[in-house]
Amino acid sequence: MWSFHRLLRRDQPLRSYFFAVPRLSLDVMGYWPMGDDLPVRAIVHFVILSIGVITELHAGFMFLQNAQITLALETLCPAGTSAVTLLKMLLMLRYRRDLTNVWRQLQRMLFEAGLNRPEQKAIIHDNSVLAARINFWPLSAGFFTCTTYNLKPLLIAFILYLQDPDQELPWNTPFNMTMPKVLLAAPFFPLTYAFIAYTGYVTIFMFGGCDGFYFEFCVHISSLFQSLQEETRAIFRPFEEYLKLTPAQCARLELQLRGLIIRQNSVFELISFFRKRYTVITLAHFVSAALVIGFSICNLLTVGNNGLGALLYVAYTVAALSQLLVYCYGGTLVAEKL
Repeated sequence: MWSFHRLLRRDQPLRSYFFAVPRLSLDVMGYWPMGDDLPVRAIVHFVILSIGVITELHAGFMFLQNAQITLALETLCPAGTSAVTLLKMLLMLRYRRDLTNVWRQLQRMLFEAGLNRPEQKAIIHDNSVLAARINFWPLSAGFFTCTTYNLKPLLIAFILYLQDPDQELPWNTPFNMTMPKVLLAAPFFPLTYAFIAYTGYVTIFMFGGCDGFYFEFCVHISSLFQSLQEETRAIFRPFEEYLKLTPAQCARLELQLRGLIIRQNSVFELISFFRKRYTVITLAHFVSAALVIGFSICNLLTVGNNGLGALLYVAYTVAALSQLLVYCYGGTLVAEKL
């Protein structure tokens, strides 16, 4: 973990920053696209999150039927995020080979395409550090939110115990899920609690990896456009004082510009290829994030007198806004450099 935190500094080797946060998050879940065989843990995590989404949505709709609006929103808020994360897992599996090709092409364009000018290396380094830092933020915010959810029932039980050690303590699960009663009683309750808590971390690491992959792509595409612009200025710089070029100079200039155009077209083709793979993910994410933020604010207003509940929904809102940040800012970086 310490070696990972070092990536937040600026003095690490350039290749160390390349997709650092998405690689960490997706590799833990088994969804990092590099490699021929799909790890078994990828299927295990998919099954775990599927169970969590189904039981959580069922519990949320049951609360709605019973007119328990606050509990329903409290349940559907994380359920919406988990459901979209499940969709992301499916699409990451569907486009596993395509994302591998995207990663390899980006690596070749950045490190093996002759971007050797000091200005170009500085651009790539600065943007790589930016990507690592910004990707770390939503992952950290999501981890804090999930941990708050997981600790909330334990903290409530602990506070009640301090107030009256003789009273019967209420034991609730971190997320509201429809579970068989036998799993909510001794001796299975601790295992059920751990399982439900773990579903939250599956969601956190998957959106940290999937969304981080998108932002890394946008940042590196921006780096490529900036590098091409810098190279274009460098090509024309020797001819600034010339009013007329010789045929040899024109031929040399044409040859250099032709190479730039070919590389620029390769970048455009890669953007088009990647956009088709992430269209559904991006649309689903914006729709779900809007609903989650609305649910969180509604819950925050209804539980405003509960300090722990208010902290929980503030953290959830910050996490949802952090996810939107990587999509909005990533697209802005590319648009500004076109």
